[in-house]
Amino acid sequence: MARIGVISDIHSNANAFMAVLNELGRQDVDEIFCLGDIVGYGPAPARCLELAFTYCDILVRGNHDEAVFDEWAHRKFNPVAWAAIEWTRKKLSERDVDSLVHMKPIEISPHGVTCAHDTPQEFATAYVLDSMTASEAFISLETPVGLIGHTHIPRVFTVPEEALAGNECPPEAINIINPVPEEPISIPDHHWCLCNPGAVGQPRDADPRASWAILDTEARSFTVHRTDYDIKQTIIETKEAGLPEILGSRLMQGL
Repeated sequence: MARIGVISDIHSNANAFMAVLNELGRQDVDEIFCLGDIVGYGPAPARCLELAFTYCDILVRGNHDEAVFDEWAHRKFNPVAWAAIEWTRKKLSERDVDSLVHMKPIEISPHGVTCAHDTPQEFATAYVLDSMTASEAFISLETPVGLIGHTHIPRVFTVPEEALAGNECPPEAINIINPVPEEPISIPDHHWCLCNPGAVGQPRDADPRASWAILDTEARSFTVHRTDYDIKQTIIETKEAGLPEILGSRLMQGL
């Protein structure tokens, strides 16, 4: 049993990442799981990779991480996001890129927790935001607890294990919970869950504070936390790096 810090979508925002790591240090967590997209968008990709590999016990690869070495990735990104990827490629060392190449898209922890960036469906990608996409994800989930990111929006999905019989998951059986910061969400007995901690480096739920969570495997709870950080400094660093201006300005709105 463990208290696990859950982070995702850091997006090269070292100021937010360090603020969250400092808070995790005060929360007495046993481990930290990172659900990917360490790089992309922001001005500090190498620093964020260094921090992630120093402090995280499990790391999975996100789509922005993969785009750094995928020669066909430009087909999957809008022009602004792709401009950031091209900039990021120039800022990472060969060792940095190699570390991204060797990260897996899905990991299962010794506690029986599945970690994926966007969906536990192998060789698939999805924004798990509603009961239909959650249904498809639950069908592929191999453990009762799954952790996902990618949407930049904190959300919890639960479903009774009896609804998963026959390799099916009726969307109407899924309960969707929008977390309230600092309020634990209890995962009922005999239920499976998919939990999204939101984004450390680029939240998109209209709350600009860094978003992260703690999974308590003994208490069967998932608690989302929000942490203030120096957003103005990240905006300055984004502009000075020559990245598209919107990648900095949007941080103030959390959108």
